[in-house]
Amino acid sequence: MGFGLAINFALWGYPTTIYDLDDQILAKTIQRVKKALDMFATEDLISRRRSEETFERIAFTSDIENLADADFITEAIVERLFDKQELFNHLDKICKSQTIIASNTSTLRMGDIAEGVKRQDKVVLTHYFTPPHIVPGVEVAKGPGTTDETFNLTYDLLKNVRKTPVRVLKDFIIPELPGYLLNTMQRALEGAAYRLWAEGVASAEDIDLGIKASFGFRNPHEGPFMHADFSAHFKWPADVQDRQVKRTLAMPGLSEEARERLRKRFADGVGTWFIDPNKFEEAEEMRDRQYARRLKELYWGKLD
Repeated sequence: MGFGLAINFALWGYPTTIYDLDDQILAKTIQRVKKALDMFATEDLISRRRSEETFERIAFTSDIENLADADFITEAIVERLFDKQELFNHLDKICKSQTIIASNTSTLRMGDIAEGVKRQDKVVLTHYFTPPHIVPGVEVAKGPGTTDETFNLTYDLLKNVRKTPVRVLKDFIIPELPGYLLNTMQRALEGAAYRLWAEGVASAEDIDLGIKASFGFRNPHEGPFMHADFSAHFKWPADVQDRQVKRTLAMPGLSEEARERLRKRFADGVGTWFIDPNKFEEAEEMRDRQYARRLKELYWGKLD
């Protein structure tokens, strides 16, 4: 992940340093950075000149002391708590007081990672998704002592490097689906896919094909809440809506607080999450035009 994170910042003008354990690892990292930037150029995402300028902004070091003057550090090491704790505490000792230290963890709590760190106000989660130099989404979450200033500065920094930061408002991890916001949903999907394959419902090839050709096809435009709007749940008969509500409230592991919040949301009679019902047809046409463009690009091509 580290080489991709570095590209994100260097591409948009930030001098960046990649630290790793030894020069042999760094030599491979240099080649990965060059390959990724070459791909960006050949795909006309950036010019050759910009590719070269981006590479020139990246320094490589196997001496962690060279990070002491950094303003913002993102850790992307092995997903092992002890190693992350050791690194965070060492960085806490050598870095200047205003340095923000972020973790790219996908399963560990920030409070655990930063245990013993003095700058509790300046630790934060920035969880990227593979490949991190391409996928726009990044989760941003606080640790127990993270200030709003650190959280907002990190959010704004990610916007500056053309990422799509997603605010995670609660340190909440479901034990059977370890992860923050987005991995929790992704792992729920993976678990269902594994079970359906193991039960012989469909082949792995058809399960993946079905996802890519159905809700995966829609996902660039709509998530589950906007999909509920486009499915016109607010137009369903009362008995059908009631059945849907009961099924939602019966989800296993749902806290009573969460259940009550859902119950209230449905009882309020709020029909949609995003779309103004009076502008439903306009929103629907915009969605369909986006889908048609994607259909042309991914499946049909230009027919006539």
